[in-house]
Amino acid sequence: MKDEIIQEVWRAKDAIAARYNHDPGALVKHLRARERRSSATVVDLHATRRAARHAAK
Repeated sequence: MKDEIIQEVWRAKDAIAARYNHDPGALVKHLRARERRSSATVVDLHATRRAARHAAK
């Protein structure tokens, strides 16, 4: 039995990758530009983890 949800996620991933010629750098560049134009709050988990490690010391 094939997992239909996983297959759908893979199809979406493949379509997105194809739009950027399977170039991760081009995709990241696009996403960062989109992030700058967005009014949504972006969470930096690396900063959160660093702060938690620092507080634990």
